[in-house]
Amino acid sequence: MFVSLRFKLELKRGDKEKLKKLMRKQSSAIRVAYNMLKELEKEKTKNPHAQIYQRLRQLFPDLPTKYIDSAIYKAKQYPTDKPVVFGGKRLFEKLCKNHLTGKLRERLKKQWRELKQGTLISIGSKADKGNRLMRFEDLNGQLHLRITTGNREFIYAKVLREPSNSKDKWLTFMAMLLESWQTQNYFPYTVELKLRNGEVYGSVSFELPTPEVRYTKENGVIAIDTNASPIHLAIAEVSKTGELLSYQTISLHNLLGLSQNSKDHQEWILAHQLLDLAIQKGKAIAIENLKKLKKGMRGDGKAELRKRLHNWNAKKFMQKLKRVAMLKGVEVVEVNPAYTS
Repeated sequence: MFVSLRFKLELKRGDKEKLKKLMRKQSSAIRVAYNMLKELEKEKTKNPHAQIYQRLRQLFPDLPTKYIDSAIYKAKQYPTDKPVVFGGKRLFEKLCKNHLTGKLRERLKKQWRELKQGTLISIGSKADKGNRLMRFEDLNGQLHLRITTGNREFIYAKVLREPSNSKDKWLTFMAMLLESWQTQNYFPYTVELKLRNGEVYGSVSFELPTPEVRYTKENGVIAIDTNASPIHLAIAEVSKTGELLSYQTISLHNLLGLSQNSKDHQEWILAHQLLDLAIQKGKAIAIENLKKLKKGMRGDGKAELRKRLHNWNAKKFMQKLKRVAMLKGVEVVEVNPAYTS
């Protein structure tokens, strides 16, 4: 199943201008590709892609070749059997009305120009670490999008996106990204950027995996207590008959003083470490069911621990655990918090 997720980018002023210039070039290439596609279809030309590609290389010599391939891909998404108005038919029709003047007309003209000229798309590839021209990378513990603007020239844009709820597929995408960075087993994803009211928004499309659950509670569990005091996680290996086999703790001191973004990244790494342990032992994981936790403690653990960790959120961390477990085929058993200490 393919899914598409939206996000927003934060760029420096100079980088945003570079991006807008690149958007205008590829948007023009998309329009040229579309018009050529219509003509070549009328002529029933074989392999129109090759002809369109060569023409775009001549017209846009400084546009990276992968952007040209992506422009042709985008052009093929528009219907060739009916008129297409780039920038939006409704906005264009409004602009054609003579009674529109002043600020209203300028605002509509700006919106139409953004839609017409403010597109940048890059098709993903597993061989190109997910996406050659627009690739998600970790930069100082914060997710960024590396955008290629020329020959070995890049700009980095901060990705502004938080999961809306525990079912948000952005959690799965983040788990997949970290897994690919660690294992170098990459997955393809397509990124498309759009201008809207002067801001840059994006969407990422990828195939959502549905792995089979291979590690179940039939062989026992790795029990995880997220509220262990003073500042650590308590990890217990339990046999299928309930016998304690081993016990260890993982310190959370490295989270102290980190920004929320850096802390979030470290939590993803920790979630992968815990699931790798479960796979090594061939067991499921057992975590607290926070719906059964008292309201005053829900999502954050003990008050003293919350204060020392500066907004440590056990609920969000366990959302990460669940997503990583799903990707790795590990069963998740939720138990009453009263029995996890």
